[in-house]
Amino acid sequence: MNIAALNLNLLPVLDALLAERSVSRAGARLGLSQPAVSNALAQLRALLGDPLLVRKGGGMVPTERALELAGPLRAALLALEQGLEPAPAFDPASAERSFTIVTNDFVAFAMLPRLLGRLQSEAPRVHLQVRAWQEHTVPPDLARGDADLFLGFDRGRPKGHYATPLFEDHFVFVARKGHPQVRGSITLATYTKLAHVLVSHEPNARGVVDDVLATRGLTRNVALRVSHFLLVPPILATTDYVAALSEIVARPMARTLPLQILKMPLRIEGAAVQMIWHERTHASPAHAWLRGVVTEVGRSVATSCQNVPPERLRPRRAATSRPG
Repeated sequence: MNIAALNLNLLPVLDALLAERSVSRAGARLGLSQPAVSNALAQLRALLGDPLLVRKGGGMVPTERALELAGPLRAALLALEQGLEPAPAFDPASAERSFTIVTNDFVAFAMLPRLLGRLQSEAPRVHLQVRAWQEHTVPPDLARGDADLFLGFDRGRPKGHYATPLFEDHFVFVARKGHPQVRGSITLATYTKLAHVLVSHEPNARGVVDDVLATRGLTRNVALRVSHFLLVPPILATTDYVAALSEIVARPMARTLPLQILKMPLRIEGAAVQMIWHERTHASPAHAWLRGVVTEVGRSVATSCQNVPPERLRPRRAATSRPG
């Protein structure tokens, strides 16, 4: 039989007829009129080439073919009913599953230790896979189903993706302690002449700082390009290179490295680190739980820089963005 051509609405009718052995009672069970059930029975007889139920005395009895169908039909309908039940509530304490998060080294540095601490205490059998993504674009892994969350900067979110802000990042000026040209303050004139480190994957890419300088007709000396944020602090601590670096990275690093952190000599707008996910996981209880934990961790990161006024680090929007 070509199942694609089968009117599946007939199957619950047959199941009710086999259980009730009466057209009227089957109709009452299904909320259908007696003529509607009779019409369905006629279609089933034509489709299966068997009378299925025949009259005997004051009722109806199933044929041998109908009795053969009864068990498999009831099992199939029961499996379908169970499969369409609402998803059960997610219990992190007992759940055994894994999630994949795509992010860059800066966000992982800021969030991963706190996030793993939460998981170990609340969901000990939930495992994470963290994959690197240094671009400021949403990775295609979310739409393909190869990843569950992206944590990073949202520059052109594709359709079918949701987003919510986690924390806002700000640049600070960083140089080693004892730098011959940086002694507790920095002027814009000196800033443009120093040897800068830029985090970039593209050989000739410009940074946000370069764009702001260009509006003033200025440029800076980008003397070194690296591909990872966490490479920068050790380089600065042992050379005369300088950098505009994430404050959330710079301050923890300055506790163990001889670095001085100063205010930037020009205004650079902060950027919100976003949590982004695909609409295919939006309604999942398990994913909703994970997003809730990540959001709370992001808010704790936002207040971790004690020297920064809390209002500067607070997420710009608390609400989730709709798919864009």
